[in-house]
Amino acid sequence: MRRTLTALGLAATLIGCGTTTQNAVGPHAVAIGVEGSVVTPVLADGPSNPNGPWVGAAAASDAFLPGTQDTFVAVWVDVPLASDKIAQAPAAVALVIDTSGSMSGDKIKHARESALKLVESLRDGDIVSVHSFSDAVQERVAPVKLDALSRQRIASAILELKADGGTNLFEGVRMAGMSAMGAPSSHAIRRVVLISDGNATVGTTSTDMIAMLGEKAGDRSVQITSIGVGLDYNEKALNQLAIRSSGRLYHLTDSKNLPEIVQSEIALLKSTRAANAKVAIVPAPGVDLIAVEGSRGTFVNGTMEVPLGAMFAGEHKEFVVRARLRAPDSGSHPIASVRLVFNDPTEGNLERIQEAVARFDVVGDAKVAAAKVNLKAQGVFAMIDASKSTERAAVAMNDDRFEEAEKDLVATEQKLRVAAKNASSKSDRQRLEKSADKVSQARAGAGAAAAAPAAAKPMAKRKAALETNDAAMDMSGF
Repeated sequence: MRRTLTALGLAATLIGCGTTTQNAVGPHAVAIGVEGSVVTPVLADGPSNPNGPWVGAAAASDAFLPGTQDTFVAVWVDVPLASDKIAQAPAAVALVIDTSGSMSGDKIKHARESALKLVESLRDGDIVSVHSFSDAVQERVAPVKLDALSRQRIASAILELKADGGTNLFEGVRMAGMSAMGAPSSHAIRRVVLISDGNATVGTTSTDMIAMLGEKAGDRSVQITSIGVGLDYNEKALNQLAIRSSGRLYHLTDSKNLPEIVQSEIALLKSTRAANAKVAIVPAPGVDLIAVEGSRGTFVNGTMEVPLGAMFAGEHKEFVVRARLRAPDSGSHPIASVRLVFNDPTEGNLERIQEAVARFDVVGDAKVAAAKVNLKAQGVFAMIDASKSTERAAVAMNDDRFEEAEKDLVATEQKLRVAAKNASSKSDRQRLEKSADKVSQARAGAGAAAAAPAAAKPMAKRKAALETNDAAMDMSGF
């Protein structure tokens, strides 16, 4: 789950004081707990069965007309809040810092400070490596378990970091990813923390190739936390690193907030409730899965698998799966079994499985079918669709197409407001309203950039575009 600085401070507070999670489902979103599973109760306005599973699913509608039609299945995962039972799972963290010339001054100073805080916050026994990249990549500290002696050695290496040269982003991320991938099975939480302020200028500079590093990391249960500093970093590359590895993106206009961001990221690591999490969507007979929107998915023997990586207490993830179903003439039928699989650090990394089944009825009246729209599923779809349109608006701003961006953002905000009004639960309504507010703020930023004097316009435009991109990533949970 991606957070801006302000939201991160709020998230840390909520995790500490008991934020609420709700799993409201439609009549045909049936949650099934696997026998023998133990789930910590969700507090306050959680599901009606507080010991129920974390995963839910629902088709776009609870009723369809007979025949072949395209639809979607909404999937969501709500991780219970922290409890006394949480056991902090050992983590392997690879820190990779941009030390190119553009990082000179306050940026490298704050990067050093944040790196020191990261090491200070991790526990003895966690594994840490430190890399830097400019024209070339340097492994400043090979992967090592933290103890009193290794902490001193790591701190000395961090304090030696200086800014000079170009930006070999690809190689920096690749080497850090390899370090995290090499962690032993005892360290199931594996994270690359990337700090960068610029575009790749040395070595492999293709955004697509950099994005592939995120996919390879995700396939090996390594998540990438991308921290973009300033106004010159490549948001497309950092977006994809986060999305394809099920990681997070942070946008920082000012590097002085780096230490707080890293501290908040460590707080999330410490509240991990699941490791190596993934969702498997198994279609029912007569149903074909087409694609995933809102996350990365791959087909494995007819099943769609969506990696989620490590998940922390109170985290919410959601996405939709496009599907084609052939509805019979009558009856009630399943559309898909949705299975959450993860390792539970509170149970010695025992593999756990939970299931939800999305179902539908077949009706012969189009008006009855239209009245059976599943509001929970529609809210998930609205959020995913809003994320895509907001990202388009950010691209339009970068290209000086402010009228197009304005049109996209107006329509997006309206759709989110409607979805919030129709939401099936308080938590869904709040999440949709919050996203609508972010879109409204993006509109204001775009308007200010469009009206800025010629001399100030490039910076104003870039700032507005990055903040809009940040809002899009937030809506999609990265």
